[in-house]
Amino acid sequence: MEAFIWLVLIILLASAFILVITRKIRPWWKKNLSLLLVLLGIGFVSFQLLFPFHEPLKTSGQLTVITETLYFKHETAFPDYATNESQREIPVKLWLPSQSENEQYPLIIFSHGSFGVAESNESLFLELASHGYAIASLDHPYHSFASTLSDGQTILVDSSFFQSVINSQGSEDLQGTLERFVDWQEIRVEDINFVLDSILQDEINQTYLERINPQAILLAGHSLGGSAALEVGRERADELIGVISLEAPFFGDIQGIEGDEYLFVTEEYPLPVLHFYSDALWGRLDEITTYEMNQRLINSQSAKFVNVHIAGSGHIGLTDLSLVTPTVTNLLDGGLNTKPAYEKLAEINQASLNFLENLEY
Repeated sequence: MEAFIWLVLIILLASAFILVITRKIRPWWKKNLSLLLVLLGIGFVSFQLLFPFHEPLKTSGQLTVITETLYFKHETAFPDYATNESQREIPVKLWLPSQSENEQYPLIIFSHGSFGVAESNESLFLELASHGYAIASLDHPYHSFASTLSDGQTILVDSSFFQSVINSQGSEDLQGTLERFVDWQEIRVEDINFVLDSILQDEINQTYLERINPQAILLAGHSLGGSAALEVGRERADELIGVISLEAPFFGDIQGIEGDEYLFVTEEYPLPVLHFYSDALWGRLDEITTYEMNQRLINSQSAKFVNVHIAGSGHIGLTDLSLVTPTVTNLLDGGLNTKPAYEKLAEINQASLNFLENLEY
């Protein structure tokens, strides 16, 4: 209803603009002043429509949450993604309870989707941290919309990566798409592995490391980030306790192509998985060869694999962008976001807490 009111105001202001343009108004400065006021009004109303003010979701946990940003530097195997000569710096934002009291918290390492940012699912991070979990969300330079490094340098999303992702939407070229999958995944997997190794090998700030339980680490991510998390999860299952994925295919499980279908590994996924799906895919996973492994986990009906359908949401609507700018999110999702952002994100938060509370470690 609020969006409808702003839209009506834009239409009225646009009509006023046309009226002022077409009418003879004297002296000239009155006409110019009227045009300026109408344009300012259109700008203000447009901003309110695209970016309505919303209070953050209230956390239900009792713990106070603090945030911090750490920076991980290493020699990268992919020089095109280096941020300084042969080195790659990964900004990692932390959300964790402020109370330590010698208690260690389970850690969730999160990877955002294509063109996302570390804060893409901050409402989830705040909720989990308020219940005693630590979250480390990675910015992936050149894959993030914008990444700010420790020296203040800002790196925007790589245009070739952006175009590659856009061109792959709906592509029927399985071989070409698979090659792009591999290219996108390699740097993500390297980033996650390096951050995970640094944590397990005590190579980060001791102030924060002492609050992390190395025996209780999960991976998580949205879309492309979720695929990278699932790939690393299979490779390093003995060091992890689970994966939380927001609508992501098992890219890393693709072994080849046969006819018009991808071939996936036959071994069952080794870790517990909580997988969220939106209306963009739920009910039609078996029609898309990229999601054959996802459908297999749903069909298994194993308690180890929890699959949650967030009705009234599109793919991007599973992130906090639906809270920041619901209008733009709905346009990008083709009108699938019919449920208020607060409700969708609250469902994700509660299902994640339920999943985490049932894990053994």
